[in-house]
Amino acid sequence: MKTGDVASFLGVKAVTVRKYAMALEKAGYLLERSDSNNRSYTEKDAMVMRELATLCKDSGISVEKSAMIVTARHMQFLSDTGDGNMPVINGESRHDKRYDQAIELLKQMAERSQQQAGDMASMREQMELQSNGIAALQKELEATKQLLAASQERKWWQFLRRSTDKPEQGGPDPETEWNRKKQRERDIYTPGRG
Repeated sequence: MKTGDVASFLGVKAVTVRKYAMALEKAGYLLERSDSNNRSYTEKDAMVMRELATLCKDSGISVEKSAMIVTARHMQFLSDTGDGNMPVINGESRHDKRYDQAIELLKQMAERSQQQAGDMASMREQMELQSNGIAALQKELEATKQLLAASQERKWWQFLRRSTDKPEQGGPDPETEWNRKKQRERDIYTPGRG
């Protein structure tokens, strides 16, 4: 198949097919080339490109990353099935260095993802501890406010004063009488009061 045939199969322009081919080759997928160095595609290559286009479209992943994923899947499938489409060197089945790089990159991404998941779990625990600490502080603050309100209602020196509600048995309270007398004098002799 030529580039135009694959483009019509995928429903895209030939430029897009070339972009997909370059991304796949960069990721380690081997495409056949003619003597004039032009790419020639098989039906399997067209199906791989369709998978690449679908992955890009559905998941929003970049073409390069999607190409690495598709290539890794395809290479894994070929190694599992023992397909003879892989390059053979000295009678042994081998793969391109880029495949190793892609696999290594995927492993690193998986490790980073696990590390980030662990970091997020520890952050959640820290946030939970902070939340519990804040709740305890709020309860303590509320209790302190209640104690302050209660202490403002009754001052400490009021415990030492004699109660004005209950006169003593021997007659009126002398201190209360004295205070009333002083208040009357102030009312009488204070200018502007009357």
